[in-house]
Amino acid sequence: MTAKARVVIIGSGIVGASMAYHLTKFGWKDVILLDKGNLYHNDGSTSHAPGGVGAINHSQLMTRFAQYASKLYSELPDFNQPRRTYNAVGGLELARTPERWEDMKRLHSAATAFGVETQLLTPKETQDIWPMINPDAFKGSLLCPSSALVSGTGVTGSLATEAIKAGGCKVYSHTMVTKVDVENNRVTAVHTNNPDLPKIDCDMIVLCTNIWGPILGDHLNIPIPLLAFEHQYTISEPMAEFSQWDPNNRDQEAMYPLIRDLDVTMYYRNHWDKLGVGSYWHRAIPVNPYTLGQTAMHDFTPEDYVEARRLANEMMPSYTGKEITTAYNGMFAFTVDGYPLMGETPINGIWTCVGTWITHAGGVAKSLAEWIVYGESEWDLRACNVNRFHEYQGTRSYIQQITCCNYKEVYDIVHPRRPSTIPRNVRMSPFHARNADLKGHMAPAAGIELPNWYEENSRLLEKYDDQIPERSGWAAQFWSPIQAAEHHEVRNNVGMFDLTPLSIIEITGSGTIDYANKLCTNQMDQPIGSVTYTCWLTPKGGIKRDLAAARMSADTIWFFVGEGTRPQDRDWVLRHAPQDGSVQVNDVSDLYSAVGVWGPNARKVMEKVTEDDMSNDGFPYYSGRWIEIGTARVYAMRISYVGELGWELHIPADQSLPVWDAIWEAGRKFDMIAAGAACMDTLRVEKGYRLWGGDIYTEYNLYEAGLRWTAKIKKEGGFIGREGTLAAKDKGIKKKMCAITIETETDGGMVFGYEPIFADGKMIAHVKTANYGYTVGKHIAFAYLPNQYAKPGTKLEVEYFSQRYKATVMAEPLYDKDQARLKA
Repeated sequence: MTAKARVVIIGSGIVGASMAYHLTKFGWKDVILLDKGNLYHNDGSTSHAPGGVGAINHSQLMTRFAQYASKLYSELPDFNQPRRTYNAVGGLELARTPERWEDMKRLHSAATAFGVETQLLTPKETQDIWPMINPDAFKGSLLCPSSALVSGTGVTGSLATEAIKAGGCKVYSHTMVTKVDVENNRVTAVHTNNPDLPKIDCDMIVLCTNIWGPILGDHLNIPIPLLAFEHQYTISEPMAEFSQWDPNNRDQEAMYPLIRDLDVTMYYRNHWDKLGVGSYWHRAIPVNPYTLGQTAMHDFTPEDYVEARRLANEMMPSYTGKEITTAYNGMFAFTVDGYPLMGETPINGIWTCVGTWITHAGGVAKSLAEWIVYGESEWDLRACNVNRFHEYQGTRSYIQQITCCNYKEVYDIVHPRRPSTIPRNVRMSPFHARNADLKGHMAPAAGIELPNWYEENSRLLEKYDDQIPERSGWAAQFWSPIQAAEHHEVRNNVGMFDLTPLSIIEITGSGTIDYANKLCTNQMDQPIGSVTYTCWLTPKGGIKRDLAAARMSADTIWFFVGEGTRPQDRDWVLRHAPQDGSVQVNDVSDLYSAVGVWGPNARKVMEKVTEDDMSNDGFPYYSGRWIEIGTARVYAMRISYVGELGWELHIPADQSLPVWDAIWEAGRKFDMIAAGAACMDTLRVEKGYRLWGGDIYTEYNLYEAGLRWTAKIKKEGGFIGREGTLAAKDKGIKKKMCAITIETETDGGMVFGYEPIFADGKMIAHVKTANYGYTVGKHIAFAYLPNQYAKPGTKLEVEYFSQRYKATVMAEPLYDKDQARLKA
């Protein structure tokens, strides 16, 4: 017998059940939910997870997922009567160290920016909430009332039951998917081991198998870069401190907030009159999905619990000497970057929703269901897109190394500018040897080792000493005054930048211009040699990304995007390309390297290295052409991300070093420096250039971002997102991106992003990106301000580590307002 379904959801844990719930909520019928084991006490982590929903995070997206999930779970009918589905007990984040306590203050500010209620507590105030805790063992805590404790089985069962009640979902237990049929790159059916359901014809599948995800991914040749790790959980014998809670009273299962002891990666909860202790404080124990077996629960390894027991005794003294009645090693999946894997894979109709835990599952499923049903989600999902990975990130070696690191650092204090620790030297710029010769301070960008600054430029510190504000504390981490010196030298002289992470997606063919105009907001039918700044939009008008596009020939355009987003940008172009053969899409990124030569002396350097006309008339701003540098033909574009005269040069990969050396030799006459990525950001901030992924992304439209000028609304044929843009305008633009300067007498650069902004005593917005503008001598931040606060001169306050600093809205740009230097 062959069944039929619109969508088959594989895996009935909390994610799969939530997917069924949301798809039916959004009106879909013919949904089938399968699981290889029982319903709803299934084989995965959901059934045995302690049920903590920690609803606050330094990531706005993950906080949104958790906040939505907590609210959703709280509204579900109870499924398992002996236990409550949802316990609104809140959560406490503990800080054992001074460094963690400072980070708690930063998290408290971020929560304020996200609209989440939190409260900083002293040890005594914490003990008033959790009486058995030792107030001498920690510095303080952060209370989040929207955190909770849930029954994983209860939530899963309730979600699936509600989906069934909606009339659009059928569920099947003990039904393992054995094969997926794909024809013409589109899913057509799944086969199972259930004799009553051997084959299901379908339009779509959603993979929700989490720790088993790589198995089906390998079968379909779809990388699923995650790995499961064991983590320990124990439950004590009954304790006198909990004697008032009756084990027979379902309403007394969880009476105290979930505690996360972050500095030692442990957590605590009560189970009626018993204490539950979870621990990551042991060696990393990765689990091969192929040898995992039937369930996500392994035998307890007592030797791994010795130190955790000591730490638990220290935090909960009355736990000392108590017997452990339940103990096991559970499992949780870690992705290579800590974010879920969501979206449609390169095989049409095959979607993934893996790499997430109970805390975020409701919000993750809600967002993916929106994406499936409506074509895009409410929240920007760039960080979760399953197509975001480069090939090296799907290798076994990389997955093993990075997920082991992620396991160890699961609750680490992570500075916004801290580079990843391992693995390193995964990819090398063609200029790596030259960067090393100049003592580049390296950090990976999309795996490529690139200099943040060059120690060789320390010689400039004396020259610019009086123009570099001192930094201390948090702001001074992963910073060097050298980057400030490089900033000044680029403004005053000339610098060469390694731009290897710039990628090129080529579209070519007879339909190129028509397709480019459909994809891009600006007019793409420009003369050959033109360079155009433009945007891609989502159907609702959200900014998918901004980019430069070069008209290479009558039927060829190059799109220049960042290496970090190349995989999903390529997917976007391929997914929307016409299927009639009129356009071919080629990723030519690996054929070229790139450098930037920028600064007031850039033309002088270029005129020494090439015989081509580099004059203002001969090579105007926003134009591009092939030039000769030695024996190499290099594509040069007169554009700049630092707000200075100069060129972006795209070099054949096999001729990269000779071109670098030729430019370096030509620049010696002018004392040209090599400049790092850190100063590029300070240069772009004071020029007012937007950062994709930080300042602009799909949750904002062109009007709000100040990029309406990039769109030719009336161009023939329109473009993706045109109607959404017009609808946003008709609805009324209520906020816009503004630059603000922050007054502080201490740190030369304190704000990094997500800090709340106040006006008239109320929180009105939060910082998007920020840095210090060394030329203008001000700390600059960008934020979307409500219209009534967006006027230059408006006085505001920015909160940083629980302190408020005065700020002022400024007219943009703060540097080179008339573009004289850029177009010199």
